[in-house]
Amino acid sequence: MVAWFGGAVDIHDIHRARETAEEAGRSKSRFLAAASHDLRQPMQSILLFAEVLRPHLGEGPGLDALGRLQHGLEILKGLLDGLLDISRLDAGIVAPQLEEFPVSDLLRSLDDAYAPVAQEKGLDWRVHPCHAAIRSDRVLLGRMLRNLVENAIRYTDSGGISVDCSVAADRLLIGVHDTGRGIPADQIDRVFEELYQVDNPERDRNQGLGLGLAIVRRLSDLLDHPVTVLSHPGQGSLFSIAVPLAAEACASVAPSGEAAPVEMAPAPPEREDRRLAVVVDDDPIVLAGMESLLRAWKFDVITADSTDVAVERLTLDGRRPDILVVDYRLRDKRIGTEAILRIWDMHDADIPGLIVTGEIGTEPQNDALTHGFDLLHKPVTPRSLAAALGRRLAMVEGEARIPVADTADTAGPPSATL
Repeated sequence: MVAWFGGAVDIHDIHRARETAEEAGRSKSRFLAAASHDLRQPMQSILLFAEVLRPHLGEGPGLDALGRLQHGLEILKGLLDGLLDISRLDAGIVAPQLEEFPVSDLLRSLDDAYAPVAQEKGLDWRVHPCHAAIRSDRVLLGRMLRNLVENAIRYTDSGGISVDCSVAADRLLIGVHDTGRGIPADQIDRVFEELYQVDNPERDRNQGLGLGLAIVRRLSDLLDHPVTVLSHPGQGSLFSIAVPLAAEACASVAPSGEAAPVEMAPAPPEREDRRLAVVVDDDPIVLAGMESLLRAWKFDVITADSTDVAVERLTLDGRRPDILVVDYRLRDKRIGTEAILRIWDMHDADIPGLIVTGEIGTEPQNDALTHGFDLLHKPVTPRSLAAALGRRLAMVEGEARIPVADTADTAGPPSATL
């Protein structure tokens, strides 16, 4: 009896220790998720100021050093995004916002972001047109696709990347093809594990941290979007996501031979008179970095750390702004949506609004969808910012899209967070 009782106590202690360890893990994930905003802010300011240095450096060692610095920052940004995204998913604070929307919205964003990245590496890039409507969370599905594309570009040294769609029953299969190294059959399941990478025993950080596909797996489970993999070593891989079609969708998928035109990410189109940008952010370093970068792109800039200050300064200036760039979470429980709406009331709702935020909740996404804002998550690269500005200004002004200017063309692959 004594021996049996002692064994029972040991088992109880084991269960209690396991529960304590699991709670400690959840607590750590909740802490990292809550700290996400504060961690992203300094990273954002560093990315902005690094690009601001470019016009002040001549050809030679200084410019080369800046390129190496930005490459390192891009790696750090990717690691930070991956760690924070894993933490948010494990903490259970990501709630899907399902809606029906055309898949072309996501494909256009992929084309904007990754066409120049693939071309810089000497790879062919194709996004096949698709006119299907799907039911999903556009932010989370976009994250899955970006992770798959980034993974394809990272592990493809020659050939190309293509993204296409096909209909299977009530699902749209969105496929990311590459002509890369491929994955051995016995390692396909393992590539979805945290920190696992094929042929990277030395942990070369240029190949990422090994979290991208782990995030894809978690989002696949969260959204109920199954992911399948076909791969042959030395020939390449195909990752496919099965997404529900919209209830009333009439899917019309272009033949696989019909490729969408490849476009470089748009830069803010230039014009004779300088455009006016209004920037609202309560972080002074991020605010200064955004102002410096926009001035380098030949904008006049009004900055403010609150909605009231922005309205006051814009009233004194007297001009109608061309673009509004605002943080979402401001001081005193105010939000950037208010700033955009109040400036719209002063002028008109045709002024493009862009929310650039480190906020991880669903509120910015909901506001962006409701009011027609663009939404970028910090830390955002200069290329991604230029693409968003150029796209919105071109839509409003009816100008053709042009390749990114030299001031924004050197950043690495953009990795939007959840």
